[in-house]
Amino acid sequence: MSVMTEADETIDIVIVDDEKFVRGALRTYLSQAKDLAVVGEGENGEDAIRLAQDCKPDVLLIDLQMPVMDGVTAIRHIVAQNPEIGILVVTGHISDVHLRAALLAGAGGYVVKDAEPERIVAAVRDVYAGDCPIDPAVAHLLIEDLRGSRPATRAETSIELTGREEEVLKLLCDGRSNSEIAAELYLSESTVKYHLVRLGRKFSTRDRLQLVVTALRSGLVA
Repeated sequence: MSVMTEADETIDIVIVDDEKFVRGALRTYLSQAKDLAVVGEGENGEDAIRLAQDCKPDVLLIDLQMPVMDGVTAIRHIVAQNPEIGILVVTGHISDVHLRAALLAGAGGYVVKDAEPERIVAAVRDVYAGDCPIDPAVAHLLIEDLRGSRPATRAETSIELTGREEEVLKLLCDGRSNSEIAAELYLSESTVKYHLVRLGRKFSTRDRLQLVVTALRSGLVA
């Protein structure tokens, strides 16, 4: 189940994409959810920076390849100026290069445009809640990239994990969301979050992405 907000809480959203019909489709998807509200739209990276400043949205949806200024450059500016805004990349570009660049720039999640509407809506809520949703269509690219860059041998580490922590960490490194991990292991989402907090402390990491990177490169996860 996706993260839900309180009944009286609305997630304000800005959509930035150079294709008008894509913006319209996203607006339609999002407007059907009572807890989501589209408060602005733009068609390039410069629009994204301006709208982030003017509208102060909770979540900004942005494409990567756009005229005037690309999405990755815009994300860097927005993260520097308005770090409290969650950024969800919604794009048709499926490649490890685009994914890595967007995440390193500060994007909080990455979904493809042809994903099911329910997945896009869920990703918006996940980014708002502080999760890092990555579409299964591209998650394997990031995982393989990270696995390919790790040492050939398992690094020496004093980190000790419980059996449950190992299960949660493996699923996280497979690109699963909190709700998917919970369903797979028959746990509540709050229990999954508890284990992720403990794992973050053990690996001294700040967020989910850094936890995945550290775990894969340590060799603790195959």
